[in-house]
Amino acid sequence: MTARFDPFAAPGPRWYAIEAQRPFLDDLAAGVLDWLGEHPPETLSDAVILLPNRRAARAFTAALTKRAGGRPILLPQVRPLGDLEEDEPPFAPGDIGLDLLPAISPLARRFEMARMVAAHDPRAAASPLHALEMADALGAFLDSCQIEEVPDMGRVAELGGADLAQHWIDSAAFLAIAVEQWPARLAELGLMDPAARRTALLRRLAETWDARPPTQPLIVAGSTGTAPAAAAVIGAAARAPQGCVVLPGLDLDLSVDAWDAVDEQHPQGALKRLLDRHDVARDRVAVWGGSAGPAPSPRRRLIAEALTPPRATADWRNTIDAMAREPGDPVVEGMAGLTVVSARAEEEATTVAAVLMREALETPGKTTALVGHPRSPVRPPGPGAPVAVGAGSRFLGGSAPGDHARGGAAVADGGSGRRALQRRDPAGLAQTPAGPAGSG
Repeated sequence: MTARFDPFAAPGPRWYAIEAQRPFLDDLAAGVLDWLGEHPPETLSDAVILLPNRRAARAFTAALTKRAGGRPILLPQVRPLGDLEEDEPPFAPGDIGLDLLPAISPLARRFEMARMVAAHDPRAAASPLHALEMADALGAFLDSCQIEEVPDMGRVAELGGADLAQHWIDSAAFLAIAVEQWPARLAELGLMDPAARRTALLRRLAETWDARPPTQPLIVAGSTGTAPAAAAVIGAAARAPQGCVVLPGLDLDLSVDAWDAVDEQHPQGALKRLLDRHDVARDRVAVWGGSAGPAPSPRRRLIAEALTPPRATADWRNTIDAMAREPGDPVVEGMAGLTVVSARAEEEATTVAAVLMREALETPGKTTALVGHPRSPVRPPGPGAPVAVGAGSRFLGGSAPGDHARGGAAVADGGSGRRALQRRDPAGLAQTPAGPAGSG
């Protein structure tokens, strides 16, 4: 008989991970129900589960209900970590944010900022639309500073050095005025920015949990802790008597040298920073419940090797040779099903992507996604294209025009990616899958 999974049995702090290729919310729900075991249906009602946002919270509730089948259970308190309010658990009864000013509404904030912008920019004063656009940009700038808890936003005035173009100097001067006048305006209104308020609530929650750890079951799942205040809450939850953290997609197979070389730009960078912040070694992170899958697929291994930090690729040739000697040749199998299409113009690339997406949508059981580079966005297929984004497909970003990789067809022996591998050319391999629009 398989032992029941208990995420709180190990001594704290407790850190778990669900592999990137696994269905995160389904595995999370399966682990929670495994821990519930044969306990009464009301056992879960005291548990608090924090997920990144409200959409994830709704999806997890649906996954938990589906996994439970016909078994009656009282759902846990599922809350979004990124949008907590002081009048709902785990903030109840609201004493944490009692002395905080209320948040200004988004609409009022936008128009107040537009009025402030118009007072300092003649172009904005002459065009309300321009004033609103600048207000939106200013609001996004202030939000990012407040989420990152920048200690001195007034230093923005130092960005406009004499060696910069005049429009950069003007922008820095405007931002310097804004970061001084906007707090004063909020003080007059008796309000505070929503992002600043959420950050303050998270900080107070972390401090409260460190001083008086919660005794009920507590799970923080799916968050990478990119915001410092959220990272503090995550750490406090891991240290709670019945608390644990479930990380999304932590690569437990990455070599020690490669892990040490992971920087902020790497896909694992946010998770590494979170673990380092709390002095948690990666080998102390366990696999969540029964979510451990089979051995990594050839495609996954190939992607992992392609994402290895440059400082850890000194043995690139030896790695490819070792993989080629394995049964089945993971290099060849990992490239199977990929096709590279080189288009002459962005319009042609968009049309090709649309045709491939239409083909996938017309094939039962297939899914499709359009992925691209944010600096050169591919326009969603227009009215004349064979498919419209939204008809069962997802647009995930922009793409560098001309390069699209398609899943679902075998790679020809003369493919550029295969040749790059055969001649041990890491640069050629890195260029092969640029700007994918995949279907499979």
